[in-house]
Amino acid sequence: MAVQNLKPNVNSSSSIHNADLIKSVRDKNLKSLLARQKLHLVLDLDNTLLHSNPMIKLTKYDRDYLQRSGHNDHWVTKLRPNAETFLKEASALFEFSILTFGTRKYARKMLKLLDPEELYFANSQVIAREDIRSKPLKKGFDLVLSHERVVLVVDDIKEVWEDDNAKNLIKIAPYKFFDDESSSKKSWSRNWADESEKYGELARVLRELKKTHKEFYNIEDEQDYESRDVRDVIEEVKRKFLLQGTKEGTSKHAKEMINEIDECFKSMGLNCRTNGPNVIVQTNHMVM
Repeated sequence: MAVQNLKPNVNSSSSIHNADLIKSVRDKNLKSLLARQKLHLVLDLDNTLLHSNPMIKLTKYDRDYLQRSGHNDHWVTKLRPNAETFLKEASALFEFSILTFGTRKYARKMLKLLDPEELYFANSQVIAREDIRSKPLKKGFDLVLSHERVVLVVDDIKEVWEDDNAKNLIKIAPYKFFDDESSSKKSWSRNWADESEKYGELARVLRELKKTHKEFYNIEDEQDYESRDVRDVIEEVKRKFLLQGTKEGTSKHAKEMINEIDECFKSMGLNCRTNGPNVIVQTNHMVM
């Protein structure tokens, strides 16, 4: 469904009109989502789906590496491993929105890198820094065009969200590929490695999203969908995930997790050493 960005107006009567308009859009979208057995997924960009930096802010280690490779672009972006699979599989179950503290121009540029063929975000709502009115900046659902009870969020920082929306959040570990002199931890680039596609964070979050979607629609009577709240389902799925590590869970799952960790460590040592990063050069911007 094509959407537009609806900004609140300082005029009180206009604000009421906008609120009514947003509610009307949300009501229609809710019926559409339930009829198609989909949910609404709000995605962050930076350190969630990608890591982007101006070249001037990179450490000397990364700048030297990129310049030796013949790249002198102003910006460099590393897409998170498994991003393409994540978007492809999640799009079958969710409608997407983007909510970022970046500017609209920056967000659009990142979406072209993530979705060059416009398969996933062509009609998605993009809420950017210019749309957010709170001081200090906080992310919230005031402009999201779906009702909260069918909205999930994937973000690497919980604290940037309004407290009322915390229950909708599935937190992902931050993805930082490039070197950071302020951190004592070696970056992926300095380790000549990368996050595992099969066992990394996007793969984990995708499993949790699929499980949440399945549990939400796991009832026989479609009329009961009207009373479902995804926030309750998220809590139940998280509880089950935690139980899987106890005696209440299965020993099989514990063994699988150990195998996943082993594979992840192996991939960290092998991912980039033989083939190197996949680099695509664009005007004034490089994608890895």
